Amino acid sequence: MSVIEAASGLPLQLTGPAGPTVWFKVGPPLRLRILGFRYRFGSPPTIRVPREVDYQALVSWLKRAYPVADVISTHTVVDAVAPPEFSDMDINAQLAAMRALDMSTGGDPHTHYYGMVADSGFYMRGAASGIPTLPDPSTVASGPTGPADFGWDFDGVYGDWYGAHELGHTFGRKHPGFCSESKSDLLNYPFDNGQIGDADHAFVGFDVGDPGLGLPMKALPGERWHDVMTYCDRQWLSSYTYEGIRRRLLAEDALVSGRGPIAEPPSLPPLTATAMAGYGSGGRPDERHPERAVTTVASTASGPRAEAGLGANGANGAREQLVSVVGTVNLTRHEGGIRFVNPVNAEAVAPGSAAGPDGAQVEEQGPTAVLRVLQHGGAPPTEIRVPVKLSSELPPGAEQTGLIDAVAAVGPEAEGIELIVEGRVVDAFRPTGPPPVLRAARHADTEEDGAMGMALEFDRAPAPEQTYSAQVSADGGRTWQTIGVGLKEPTVHLDRSQFSPGDDVRLRITTTNGFSSTTSETEPFG
Repeated sequence: MSVIEAASGLPLQLTGPAGPTVWFKVGPPLRLRILGFRYRFGSPPTIRVPREVDYQALVSWLKRAYPVADVISTHTVVDAVAPPEFSDMDINAQLAAMRALDMSTGGDPHTHYYGMVADSGFYMRGAASGIPTLPDPSTVASGPTGPADFGWDFDGVYGDWYGAHELGHTFGRKHPGFCSESKSDLLNYPFDNGQIGDADHAFVGFDVGDPGLGLPMKALPGERWHDVMTYCDRQWLSSYTYEGIRRRLLAEDALVSGRGPIAEPPSLPPLTATAMAGYGSGGRPDERHPERAVTTVASTASGPRAEAGLGANGANGAREQLVSVVGTVNLTRHEGGIRFVNPVNAEAVAPGSAAGPDGAQVEEQGPTAVLRVLQHGGAPPTEIRVPVKLSSELPPGAEQTGLIDAVAAVGPEAEGIELIVEGRVVDAFRPTGPPPVLRAARHADTEEDGAMGMALEFDRAPAPEQTYSAQVSADGGRTWQTIGVGLKEPTVHLDRSQFSPGDDVRLRITTTNGFSSTTSETEPFG
């Protein structure tokens, strides 16, 4: 073996006795989807989005500091559904709903989702949607980004270590408790004051740097640098956090690879994915303001209630039994709200979870809420207990707020869902008629900040509870990524930066009343 000096490129002579033998093993990569959230702010309102360097810096930091050989990542810009000044709860709820749709259409269940919000309009404090004690890649997180230096970080981006902190929570890492963060892991953290090493110099940090971002290689003294899960200055990973994330990555990899069949309530028919075969295409679009020919791909319903106006007209309607329900909960105030309801298939159920005897997505112990599924004709409702994922950044004495993110089997006679917190109904969702169908999609007249606007035309105006989601494919429909959920305005924006010349780009629009849906797809953009 030869060793080369990085500065000169000259070989170094190795002397002294041989050291220990080290064996290297292949580890799983970190799979990550980063969503930059677009919003308007100011007077007059202008578009605010993360910079390209914000995404690059986060991925670079994770590659240099996390226990991974590679970070397999994608990023795109999407519109925030909630108006500014929205909170991390708003963004995490949207992320969770988008992730469920991605998984339902074949997404990689290993993938962690992170939302990035530019601080050029306002500062949104970040948080993870929970700190799972068991492997759970479906736990999402979000945080701010911008050029602030915080008195120690002078590379022009702070969203890198900030994002690494929030993503650390999704791998089950807690706050050590030394610099005003909660003392969740105080008794276990091995170093003084949240440092990455003590005076014995047994542990120091080492940053290999990134020439593409102008970051030099450097050693990080353990007594001056602090663990990324603290709120302290000079952030890096301690050996304690490094090993914890490594073990969780291995557990997630084994969990997803070994996922078994989903148990079902005995009263429900077998679950099957919605058939999506036989896509058609239309004629040549107009060159100046091209209108994309649209093919209705599939319609799904929650069961035989379709004839009563609660479903669409698809032949596979009775097979769609699962819905993704995302909501926010305040356990202290006994409040909550249902944010997103979308029909999904079995692939949206998080690995390691199962549809239990009552149709619930059952996970680890902790605070819970109840989803009460109302049935047709006065039949007894089904009550589904779901976990509340408490926010990762709750200080002592704060109100206990969190997210519900469940995939529930609602049955063929469902008429609505109630959210129950501490025995009280705090919100309810009821579908309203069959969802509208997309008739045409054409380029909008204006494009802003690299976003291509697509104006959508439906066969009728949607009812108040009806929304649509948007997915885009760059490979001719083999894979899809969700770029919008819970949308109501007849315009969707596509981030041009996610496409390369020659990509076969298609847009898929799914309209839904929550329990049934109709999916339409445009011809290739060319």
